[in-house]
Amino acid sequence: MNEYIRLVNDVLPQTFTQPVRFNHCFARIVLDWLFQDVWYNHLNRKIPAYQQLSDRQLLAAVQRMQLWVQQPNVLHADNQASLRYRKKI
Repeated sequence: MNEYIRLVNDVLPQTFTQPVRFNHCFARIVLDWLFQDVWYNHLNRKIPAYQQLSDRQLLAAVQRMQLWVQQPNVLHADNQASLRYRKKI
């Protein structure tokens, strides 16, 4: 859980300004990627999402965010997918 929080709040916002730059945007993208859908269709919005993830889901999310740092094009693709799930594009 600590690594998830560190990536979302520190590493990713310090690394990227495009396609997003705010911590909640990175969380949206990785959670939508995890569920292949809008994350709040699967989790309670009133409880922090990361607190509701299983260990396996948390590990997958952390690994995906680490991949973004190494391969920014994956972040861009995941953001586009997230926007499609939300019917924004």
